[in-house]
Amino acid sequence: MSHLSMVKSDEHARALIERDLFLTEHPELRELQQKIDDRLRKAMSMENRLVVIHDLMMESFMRLDRKLKNLLESLRDFQVQ
Repeated sequence: MSHLSMVKSDEHARALIERDLFLTEHPELRELQQKIDDRLRKAMSMENRLVVIHDLMMESFMRLDRKLKNLLESLRDFQVQ
């Protein structure tokens, strides 16, 4: 939890602690969180951080969209048989 030394407020500290607890319960997400942290650290400004967050969300939405389309295609193929 070395990142707690860089907090800007009590609310920020609580959010980081909650995130750490979540990652303890879901260790499979640690690598993803590290990637997010690295990209945000390099963003430099709040505006750039928002762009990074937007890009990460869009990447996730696009992956989900592809998976849903594949699932729908599989369902249609199954119904035809």
